[in-house]
Amino acid sequence: MDRGTLPQAVALLLAICSLSPTNLAETVHCDLQPVDSEVTYITSQVTNGCVAQVTNAALEVHILFLEFSKAPPQRLEDSAVASETILPPRRSTEVSTLDLTLQTSRQNGTRPREVLLILSVSKNVFLKFQAPGVPVRLAYNPNLVFFQEPPGVNTTQLPPFTTKSQLLKWADTEGPIASAAELNEPKSILLRLDQALREPSSCSLEAHKDMGHTLEWSPHTQASVRGCRLEGVAGHKEAYILRVLPGPESWPRTVTVKVELSCASGDPEAVLILQGPPYVSWLIDANHTMQIWTTGKYSFKIFPEGNISGYDLPDTTQGLLEEAQRLNASVVASFVELPLASFVSLRARSCGSELRPSPTPVQTIPPREGCNQELLLSLIQPKCSDDVMTLVLKKDLISTLRCTIMNLTFWDSSCKAEDRDDQLVLRSTYSKCGMKVTENVVSNEVVVNFLSSSSPQRKKVQCINMDSLSLQLGLYLSPHFLQTSNSIELGQQGFVQVSVSPSIPELTIQLDSCQLNLGPDMEIVELIQSQAAKSSCVSLMSPSPGGDMRFSFLLRGHMVPMPTTGILSCTVALRPRTWSLEVHRTVSMRLNIVSPGLHDKGLVLPAVLGITFGAFLIGALLTAALWYIYLHTRHPSKREPVVAVAAPASSESSSTNHSIGSTQSTPCSTSSMA
Repeated sequence: MDRGTLPQAVALLLAICSLSPTNLAETVHCDLQPVDSEVTYITSQVTNGCVAQVTNAALEVHILFLEFSKAPPQRLEDSAVASETILPPRRSTEVSTLDLTLQTSRQNGTRPREVLLILSVSKNVFLKFQAPGVPVRLAYNPNLVFFQEPPGVNTTQLPPFTTKSQLLKWADTEGPIASAAELNEPKSILLRLDQALREPSSCSLEAHKDMGHTLEWSPHTQASVRGCRLEGVAGHKEAYILRVLPGPESWPRTVTVKVELSCASGDPEAVLILQGPPYVSWLIDANHTMQIWTTGKYSFKIFPEGNISGYDLPDTTQGLLEEAQRLNASVVASFVELPLASFVSLRARSCGSELRPSPTPVQTIPPREGCNQELLLSLIQPKCSDDVMTLVLKKDLISTLRCTIMNLTFWDSSCKAEDRDDQLVLRSTYSKCGMKVTENVVSNEVVVNFLSSSSPQRKKVQCINMDSLSLQLGLYLSPHFLQTSNSIELGQQGFVQVSVSPSIPELTIQLDSCQLNLGPDMEIVELIQSQAAKSSCVSLMSPSPGGDMRFSFLLRGHMVPMPTTGILSCTVALRPRTWSLEVHRTVSMRLNIVSPGLHDKGLVLPAVLGITFGAFLIGALLTAALWYIYLHTRHPSKREPVVAVAAPASSESSSTNHSIGSTQSTPCSTSSMA
């Protein structure tokens, strides 16, 4: 070969080599199809949302717009109305379930502030609600939200709104908005109430917002999982590919990836390919040994401190399929693309080189088997007013639970439910339909005949006359609870008793919250919240023999400014044993706050002044009386010598004084000196 042509040949060879990946990409044939694997995830990204830093407020507001729909959610840019209008409730054959948890951390002994949580939902929801240790008030539509168990918090009915702007304006009048989020098809939500740092002071909804630490949620709908066989590659190696898409904010975070493979024998020949933005690191938890191929850094759950550097990987579907082929994978067992998540779980029902196609269509919610009678009976809750008991069952809920009701009556079968458009209504006055009336309780029995059951189902229902209940609040200064007091000293321990009369066995009574308001210039002293003591200075005590609720608290000894009065108030939760609706009643009393200054010595200022004046008056009168006695009891003959003795020389005077002093000590010494 001519030397002049050698460089050209080398350049041509390098060009061919540089084009080899493109040529390889053209040879990758992979028809991605749904496969029988399950991927769930937890993310902090929402359709619309905002987070604000709220300071110096006694209450903070959090808002959740929850959309439940079988139709795919609209994107914000598709319709301006979609982002603003609150969709009307849909009549659906499915009822969504939601786990909602509020969480707060206690730092430096500070108490969490009160929270108003607003739920705006588009259809019927069965809600499992938890807020341990959080003083929360829940605002929602009781016609759409049903609790799986009593929430144990204060609740209020949400006014009807047609737009998000109306709801946001109303919420702003209740208190500063700390967070708001719009979610589609949520399955579980974790809302953290810790103060958000480096956030603005006001909350303004942003599209595709990353809520960060404040909110994490998982959707009902599972992620789309696809797979394929890579043609032209021999062997049985599998590739599991997860691509995490970039989020709106690029701050460092760790994605936990849990991989569960159902392998009949031994570890599979497999590679796990994880691709994400450069600010993402990975924490891997796998039940089988796999080859790991990631961007960024990764570590294993069993060795979380051992960070291993990853590789540069393509950020396209085609590029990741090429990477799997380059790693000698013959099968892409799963390929998933997800929004930026904090946790991802991949479960493959089989392992090996055979792909298991997903059933078509993919069913994300298994059908209910027959009528759920127990759940339907739990929805029968009486409403009591004006000496009338009313029970309402919505037809769409009956249909959702796959039930057919043949008959709905009271114990007296002649009192039947009325069919009113979209609901069944059973009502009666307290004097009819077999009502049992006692002094404070009206009870009956509801009989439901289901098509699927040969025998009727029965449920006891009650109305309790809450207006007849009286609450008493008493402060005592000893644990014996003998004598009430309306005064307490700073630094003193107080004992509180809350009584409800008359006693009704059908009513469950719990002390929900107590607080001490020391005036506008002082912070409210939270004593009990959510039926739990708020600090080590508060102790819940055993009830009295009559069932009265008791607790003790220690009032701080030093306060600036020094309070003189306070309002002690307690809220009691009243719930009938046969249904879940709670009624809250509050009772208050005024307290005098006494300074520990002079009171520590047993005397206060008025007493000291009184004693001083009395002592002065007694002393003056006693002196006058003694002088009067002295003037009227002296012998007249001794008046002259007394005057004459005052003039002698100093030596005589000294001798006389000495003689008098000796006479006072001992009479014998006076006789000898004479």
